[in-house]
Amino acid sequence: MQKPATHLKLNLSTRLSAKLQQSLQVLQLSTLELQELVSGWLADNPFLEEVENTAEDATAFSQYVQPPQHSMIQGESDIWDTLADAPDMYALLRRQVCEYELDDDTAALVYFLIDNLNEQGYLDGSLTDLVENAPLEWRLDETELAHALTILQQFEPTGVGARNLQESLLLQLENMSPEPTNSDAIQTCARLLISEHFGQWLSTHQFKQLCRKLPQFSATTLEAACKLIGTLNPFPCYGLPDRNGILSIRPDLEVYADNSGHWQIRTLRDAFPQLRIEAGVEEWLQQEDAEMDAMCKSKWQEAQTCLQSLQMRKTTLQRLGEWILQQQQDFFSFGSLALAPLTIKETAQTLELAESTISRAINQKYLTCSQGVFPLRYFFSQSVAATDDSTGNSQTAIKSLLQSMINEEDPQHPYSDAYLVSQLAKQGINLARRTVAKYREALKIPPAHQRKVQYNNH
Repeated sequence: MQKPATHLKLNLSTRLSAKLQQSLQVLQLSTLELQELVSGWLADNPFLEEVENTAEDATAFSQYVQPPQHSMIQGESDIWDTLADAPDMYALLRRQVCEYELDDDTAALVYFLIDNLNEQGYLDGSLTDLVENAPLEWRLDETELAHALTILQQFEPTGVGARNLQESLLLQLENMSPEPTNSDAIQTCARLLISEHFGQWLSTHQFKQLCRKLPQFSATTLEAACKLIGTLNPFPCYGLPDRNGILSIRPDLEVYADNSGHWQIRTLRDAFPQLRIEAGVEEWLQQEDAEMDAMCKSKWQEAQTCLQSLQMRKTTLQRLGEWILQQQQDFFSFGSLALAPLTIKETAQTLELAESTISRAINQKYLTCSQGVFPLRYFFSQSVAATDDSTGNSQTAIKSLLQSMINEEDPQHPYSDAYLVSQLAKQGINLARRTVAKYREALKIPPAHQRKVQYNNH
């Protein structure tokens, strides 16, 4: 008979505190979603009260003007006229491609996969089917397509790009922020239930069978794992605008010119709910005879956490806005043609924040300036077409240049993609013809022969 022995096992893991989890949740919310959350806080917590905005705090959009010394645009209209149509699910996913340092071939494959997603964010059919049904001249490789799919599955919302419900739930489970209530055993059990026993816990009889099949897990762990699976989203893109959807937008940041004509940035007060501890509470707490029961202490701690979360959101967005202003000075003076390449990785390193924090910060956040109203993601695009001096151009700037060139062409003799390549090369932008064609298609501009036919039909 073997003697019982004690074994020590050293395990290192990272856990997010409840306060940090709430701060990250508040950071990634849009302004309108944040207002709904704050309304719930105010209704539930008696220690919190809202600070009303004064008249001078209100933003007067009619006062946004371009500095005279920087004015390069003729016939400027109201800034709301520059606000683009609400992006649908596919447009939101395409924008995230620029946040990754991908070569042209891999980026093209990710775009291809996005175009083949259904409205729920799932990839219909297998990769083999996609390869076989693609035009032969594309010469798609299933291995390369599988690599592109792993990149797409890192996009927000988590679970997008899955080929079935099980894969989507597993992706969400892997990317779920660790919580104190979710032990490693619960997450391991949840993964096993999804991958090997999917849907076998819907009745009491099935649950008892699971307990017998999986003796390594207690009934409590199995029940907790089932509840964890129930919190996952079976439709990853539910809630995102469809092709006919409309987004309500309220800018979070404003870039303006000061009296000396220099660009400055500030947070818009209307986009950041102003909360404080109700007047008189702190004096009451400072009294020596003040006693708080458990419920009262809990609400007091919640109020402090809420205020800290709002302050963290405001500080992060302010720092991010200052960084964008520093890197994109020329954009605010001359428009999209002067947009500089900028990546999330570079921003995270400079601001000493995690890349996931930057991604949350730019999610559904907007900046208003004399050029118009733009999502913060607009200012992030990777560098392409490096010139002789090792500098590059952003994809957005190149697309704007292509749009400008095509707008000025003779409709009877439209520019071919090859001609556009040669004209870009004269400006030090070296692109392949297929890359120019891809950017043209992204701008929804038909090929030269179709543009000529359309003009003649008019």
